[in-house]
This record gives sequence, C-alpha cells and structure tokens, in this order.
Amino acid sequence: MSKRMIKFTPIAASVALTLGLTACGSDNDRNVYVPPVESFSSSDDAQFNVEVTGKAVKGAMMNAVVSVSTLDATGQSVPVAFRLEASSEAESFSGEGLSQDAADADLEANKIAGNPDDVLTNESGRYSIFLEDNFTGPVYITVKTSAEGDESFLRCDAYLGCGSYATAPEVDDVNDGDTAIEFGEWYKTDLELSVIKFVPAITADTSGASGAQGDPGVSRSLRANATFLTTIGSQLLLESQIEVHPTFIAEVNMSSLFQLMGPDNTFLIPELLADPSNGGAVDLSDVDGEEELSEGILAISQIASSIQGLDSISDVLSKLKTGIKDGKLNGSDDTEIAALAAKLQQAVTNTSNIFLAVATGDDAAIEAAILNAFNVVNPNATDAEKDAFILQAAGIAAKAKAAKNKAIKNGAATDASLALIAKKVKKALEKLGCTDNCEADDNFYAQLAVSVTAEVTASEAELVTLQALVVTAETNLADAQSLGGDTVTDAASAVAFVSAVATLVNEAETADLANKVNKLFIKSQGLVSAATLLVDQNNTYQQILDNAEDLLSDANTEVDKVSAFDAALAELVIAADAAVTEFDVEVTAAKAIAIDAADVADAKQTLSMTAEAASTSALADAQNATIDTAVNAAAALELATAAVSAASEFAASVDALEIAIAQAKAAAQAYLDVAVTDEDKDAAQTLVDDADAMVKVATDKAELASEQFTAALALQVAAEEALPKLTVLASVKATSESLATMTVLTSTGGDAIIDAAEIVADVIDEVSGMGDSASGTSTRFPNWAYNYSLDDLTLMLSNATTGEMINAAASYEGDKLVVAWGATLVGENDASIKLVTADTQVAALTDCVEFAAGTIDATQIDSCLVFTFDGAVSADNVDDAEIIMTETTNHIEIMDGDSGFNGVLSITADEETDSSSISLEGVSGDVDFKVMTTYLDSDMEEASALDITVNNAMGYTLSITGNESAGYTGDVMAMYNEMMISFGTAAKTTNGLSITYIDGDVVDYTDVDLIDSSK
Repeated sequence: MSKRMIKFTPIAASVALTLGLTACGSDNDRNVYVPPVESFSSSDDAQFNVEVTGKAVKGAMMNAVVSVSTLDATGQSVPVAFRLEASSEAESFSGEGLSQDAADADLEANKIAGNPDDVLTNESGRYSIFLEDNFTGPVYITVKTSAEGDESFLRCDAYLGCGSYATAPEVDDVNDGDTAIEFGEWYKTDLELSVIKFVPAITADTSGASGAQGDPGVSRSLRANATFLTTIGSQLLLESQIEVHPTFIAEVNMSSLFQLMGPDNTFLIPELLADPSNGGAVDLSDVDGEEELSEGILAISQIASSIQGLDSISDVLSKLKTGIKDGKLNGSDDTEIAALAAKLQQAVTNTSNIFLAVATGDDAAIEAAILNAFNVVNPNATDAEKDAFILQAAGIAAKAKAAKNKAIKNGAATDASLALIAKKVKKALEKLGCTDNCEADDNFYAQLAVSVTAEVTASEAELVTLQALVVTAETNLADAQSLGGDTVTDAASAVAFVSAVATLVNEAETADLANKVNKLFIKSQGLVSAATLLVDQNNTYQQILDNAEDLLSDANTEVDKVSAFDAALAELVIAADAAVTEFDVEVTAAKAIAIDAADVADAKQTLSMTAEAASTSALADAQNATIDTAVNAAAALELATAAVSAASEFAASVDALEIAIAQAKAAAQAYLDVAVTDEDKDAAQTLVDDADAMVKVATDKAELASEQFTAALALQVAAEEALPKLTVLASVKATSESLATMTVLTSTGGDAIIDAAEIVADVIDEVSGMGDSASGTSTRFPNWAYNYSLDDLTLMLSNATTGEMINAAASYEGDKLVVAWGATLVGENDASIKLVTADTQVAALTDCVEFAAGTIDATQIDSCLVFTFDGAVSADNVDDAEIIMTETTNHIEIMDGDSGFNGVLSITADEETDSSSISLEGVSGDVDFKVMTTYLDSDMEEASALDITVNNAMGYTLSITGNESAGYTGDVMAMYNEMMISFGTAAKTTNGLSITYIDGDVVDYTDVDLIDSSK
C-alpha cells in the first residue's frame, strides 16, 4: 500500500513567507491575501513477484511484441506497472501532486515509468511478466507479430500450409527453400492475440494460482496463454465496456466454447471451460510436452491449426467473435459468417483426418491423407498445382510424423493414448457449433458436473501416482544426503557421495517431476474454475467444488515438495563439487559417475529388450488371430489391443533408453575430458564407444517399436471395425432364422386364409341357385356345412371335423361387393389361424363399406374382402359381371407351437394388369416386421419381388426379385455405422431360401414357401 505523507514543501513555505511580508506594508495598499499553496506526496515500497506467464500460440509466435495493461471499472485498458524479473528486494517510489489523488497517480506513473521498453516472446512464444505483490484485478495482455519492420515470426502448424512467401527464404532446418509456407516453417504476418487474466486477491489458499509453481522469489504464478480462444474471449469482454470480474470472464469463455465447439464437445475440456488461458497453447508442429494432449486440448489445437490454414487469421477471429456475440455461428443470418463456419468445418475435418493418420499410420498413410485434404480444399486445382503439391506432401508427412514423435518423447502423450484420442477427437469434431438450443441450460450444467467430476476423479488417481514418485525421489535424496556432510572424510567417501549425487541428478532429469506436477496443478486450477462456475449456477454442486479445491491443495503440496527437492538437489550438487575439489577426486569421481551411468544404460537396454520381446510376442498373437465371426473378432480385438499396449510400452522403454544413453555418453565424455593416464583415457574412450554403439541399437529399436506399433494399431482398427459389423451380422443371421421358422412366412398362414377365401367363393357359387336362403352340407367340401341368407347377404360355414368356422356378411356398393368376414381356421401342423372381426356382423360390415369407400384406412378395420367388378352390380346381375380387382385386408392372429403372429395381411389381385401384391405387417414373437410381395404375369413368365423389413434397431431388410428362368436373387441389408449395407446375398430355392453371408457362411432356410400366388 502507498505510504501517504501530507506536508508543506520548502517551496510552499517560501511563497507563504513572501506573501506575508508584502501584506504588512499598509492596510490601504489594496493587497489581497493569498493563502499558501499546499503540495501532497505519496511513497511506496513495491516488489514485483506475481508472475503472469504463458505462451502465444497460433502456431508459436517468436519475437512477438508483448503489451501489458489492466482494465478499469468501465472495461477500458489502462497502464499497469510490471517487470520482466521477480524482485529480489523492494523498490522505493514516490509521487507529488496538488491533491492526494494526484500524488498517488504520480506515484503509480513513476512505477509504470520503470516498465521495460521491449517485451518479446521467445522461440516457443513464451513470455513472463511480474506484477506487484498486492495487485488484484484483470490484466490485459496482447502479443503481436508484424509483417514488416521487426524480427517477429509466426510458425505454420497447418498441415496444408499457410500461404506463400513473396520471396523464397534460404534453406535451413525448417524451410526447404521454395515459396510455399509449409507445416513447421516460420513466416511473417500481422497477427495479434490477446488474453485477459484475473489476478485474485491474496487468500489463505492457492486457488488463485495457475502457473508454474515453486520458482524462487515468486509469490504467485498464474498461467495466461494467448490463443485464438482467449483472443475471442478478451475481445468480447472489452466490447462489453463493463467491469471485468472472474464470473463474467468465466461466462464469456464458456459461451464462446459452447458456440464454437458445440455443447457436447465442451465436455471434453472442463478444465478450460471457464478459463481457456490455462491451456490449449499447443503448436502441432512442435509439441513441447508442457501440456498433456488430452481430447480437449487436441480438439482445440486442431481447430487452431485449421484456422491458420484459412485466408486471414485476423479476419477469421473477427468473424468468429461476431458470430459468437450474435449467438449463432452455424446457420448465421450473416452470410459471410455462415460461409466461414462451413469453411472452418471442412478445414477441421481435414485436419482431424490428417492427424489421425499421423497418430496411427505410416508415412504413406499420412501422405495420402494430406493429398486427399488438398483435393477437397482445391477441387479446381490444375494438374500443375496438384503435381507441385504432391512434391511437397512427402516432406509435410515427414515433418508431421517427426512432430508426433517429438510430442511422445516430450511426454505429451503415449503412442497408444494419442492414437485413441485422435480417433475420438475426429469423431467429436465432425460437427462444430450448434444450430438449436445454443444456450446453456440446467441439463447442460448437469452434464458438465458429470464431466468435471470424472476429471477430478481421474486427476486424483494421477495425483496418487505422482505422490509415489515424489516419495521415491525424496527417499533417494535422503540416501544421497546421508553420504554427504560429515560422512565425507576421505577420497573414497567423497567419490561415493559425488557418484550418488550424479545418479540422483540423472534420475531427476528422467522423472521430470516438476513438469508433471505443474501440469496436474494447472489442470486442477482449471477444474476449480469450472466447479466454481457450476456453484454459481446451483449450490447443489458445492461438493464438486470442494473436491476440486482439495485436489488443487494436494497438487500444490506436491509442487512444494518437488520445489524443495530441486532446491535440496541443487545444494547437493554444490556440496559434491566442493568434495571433488577438497579431496582432489576429479578423475576418480568422473570414472565412477561414468561407470554408474553406463550401468544404468545397460539396465535400460535390458528392459527395452524385455519390452521388445513382449511386443513381438503380442504382435504375433494378434496377427494370428482371425476375425471371421463376432466371437473371434472380439478375441482378436483383445489381442490387438494388448499388442498396441505392448508396442507402446516398448517405445516408452526405448525413449528411456535413449535418455540413459545420452546421460551415459555425457558422463563418459566428461571422464575422457579429465583423464590423465593412458589407462583412464582408454577406459573412458571405451565407455564413449559403448555409448555410441548403444545409440545405434536404440535407433534400431525405436524404428522397430514404431513399426510394431503401426502394425498392431492396424490390427486393432481392423478388429474394431469388424467386431460391430460381425455383431450385427450375428443379429442378421438370428433374424433370418426367426423369420424362416415363423408360420406366417411359410405357406401355413397365408395359404390357410386363401383356402378359406376359396371355400367361401366355391360355396357361394354352389348355393347361388338354391333360393334366398338355405342350409346344408357342401358337395364340394363335404366337411363344411353352410347356412346362408340372400336377403341380408350372410353366410355361415362350419367344419365339424376340424372345428373351423367362417362367417361373412356382404353388401353391394356400386361396382363393388364388400364382404366383412371372420374365421377360425386350422393350418398345417394344427396351427390356429383367426381372422378377427367386429363383435357383430353389422358393425363389421359398416366398417368394411367405409373402408371400400376410402373414408377410413386399414388400421380402423378388422377383416374385409372387396370384389370390384367391371360395372355396377346387384344380386340380379352379379353372375354376369366380371371381377377386375380383388382386395382383402385381414386382421389375423396365428398361434402354433413355434411362433405366434398378430397383424394385418392384405392381398390385392388386379385382373386388368395381371398383377397382384401381398403385404403382411405385424408382430411375431419379439419380431416386428413387414412383408411386401408383388407378382406380375407377363407374356413370357411371372416376375415377382419380395421385401421383408424388420422393425428393429439394425433395420433388417430381405429383398428378392426375379422370375423362374433367371432365378430369384437379392440382398440381406441392415444398418451399420449409420448406413444400410449388405450382409449377404439371397437366392430363392425350390423349398425356401439360401443366403450367403459376408463371412462366407451359407445358410439354407427350408419350408419358406411364402404365400402361393397361384391361388
């Protein structure tokens, strides 16, 4: 705080004295008394130890100009005091003014005057600034590259490139000398990224921290990356022109992600939802391992990469901001924004496809994905343009694969995890943004709560692993410390101490604990921000916030432990150097260190050989597996997954070996550098040569691990793709079997109904000359007794032998004879067939008449038979009329020993077109299906088509067409991967169907005679 002091200055006193003497000359000289002028001052001691650090990435922005300010109560940018290094001691400042406010303002101006003139990012886009210890509020940071006038550059991390140079640059390690700005190359352009980070007031806990912890002299460190997301968010905040506070920042950030990525995809990144400045600063061309390549981070990185590949980054960001502000990107009323959303979607799809190839494929697969993306983006490219890009594609593929390998080595992911998340992200990014319900509601927050909880749980498990590693490091530290101090009394003990310290240094380098705990700490802080956002919406989420804050506190504890470990290790290194000097053991210690390092490398090589053997065996098992059935595919998938894991572990073991070899070679070279005697020189040279030989071995192993991983992953992908398809195939076969055994699909059900209709027709013909009414036994069907009345057009038939009954009531309606009928029939194998009718013949006939007239549909009737004649008919002329159409729609119920059916059977015979159709729709057992059959008599022969559709999740469809001479063939189709595909070819046989399935299995279904159209 400012130490305000109010006092008269010497100047003020002199003025007052002069004025006073003048006034004493005379009372009549008309002099006017002028009071003394007061001057105020303010002083303060300030330290700058609040670090705000981050990276500016769209790819990396090198030598970019960093500007720092704060925001006032109206959201306007105003200067703020900062430094480039943490204060080692307090600085004193003072200010003068004619009021206390003016003096305080002068004090602040003097602090600001000490701000550095130039703040630039490094090659990775990194910057760090330090604010006053008591600073609280929003800090607004911009990072800018320029097309001309400075040494700022932007790195291209878009796979298809970032335009072209005006003049081709010289060939170097990233530029190949042509005019195309390719993936991984530096170029100049005008671009400004920004971020607004809220620095909270100092509290008892550490929930306000979000940067790299444990740095000496730094009281707090906050992460503030500048990315395309933070730029959009900061510009929306500035345009609001209101006071910026944490809740407002979180809401704007969440809304931006919601609009850009879509509701579902926001759940991939709960740790960045409220504060994207904590992460997402990943340059795909140079992944440094500072951030884990999780699904969310990878998704953001791919979107960022895609944006860079469009025409103008700044224009794209401006339009995205406008669309988000208006509440809609996809389907925006602004045609330019809508067009941009569509263009960005295509670019993101291309990027995801390429990255998946990078993560899972070989060089040829990567190159093919790159070429395919080029063709999609440039459909009108000339042959010359295509040829030019083909020449670039191989180089781009090599750079992309090298970047992926670097990401793995830097700990951003493992081979296996990267392949998995690449597939998930590709699926997730198939649709960006939202078109409906683009506001976060209670359901969204409920899902977010689930996502945050899952991330907290996963992070807690990661914390347990890190805690164990820290304990191990502390134990090893204590062991090394026990060898130092008073224990070092002679040359032997000094060498033992120095060697132990060197080993501990190597172990610490390999473990990389500081980076690991900081990544967890930063993620934990982001989860606290997301949980706070949840509680702001509903306090029922308080437990989630409590858990996140506990995680953050525990992570910070590990940060402190690692910081203490690093400090203690640094002291040990100093003590070891002192012991070397004191006991004159430089050569002896160097020899011991080199031998120890060589032993570690040997041990790592042994581990890599074990991992290699495991990977080779697992891959062989996976290669020998078959995927011809769902069961075998499941087993093959399990074996392939194990092979992927083994290959990934093999690759990790090689990475560890390479680190150990580098350490061993460095130690051997150090031994050689200090060796004096020929014996020591020879021994040291041997260790150097051994290390060089191991480098070749490690290189070969790395190549083999990559090959085995690629092969195992291909097997896994094949099994993953085959398993659901074969699982559907198994269901397809089961459905075919179910259909083949259903009575209703054999001749039993259909033929029984047609036979009943034939009996009715023949009996009517038989009794037509017997008078208005009669009863008796049919001469044509001796087992059937009849009772009819022509007055009311009713007919009753009964079969005393089988117990079957048929009843019918008819009515002449213009050119139609409408019959309402019902029956209880017996089919083959004593199957029971019932034609359902209404409670009374009067009601049934009324429904059928309306159905024939078209006033009601088939769902509103039971069983009806309609004959259409070539003219109006009545009882007087029906014998002379010609039937031109016969239609019957029947609600039937069939029960037998194997299956039952409840549904509708409709048959239509058109005498004029010499065609007929049969449809059957209903439920048999657990199967809900529909059958459509059509017959067409031509001059040559009868042609027919059959379609059976099962109303289940896979959409089973059996379609057959053909005629007697050519045969009846077709397909069995079902839904797979959101598409209808063929699972087999079908052919009609003499007594059923034969289906050849896609796995080569041929199944004959007999006694599937369907309905005999000849009747």
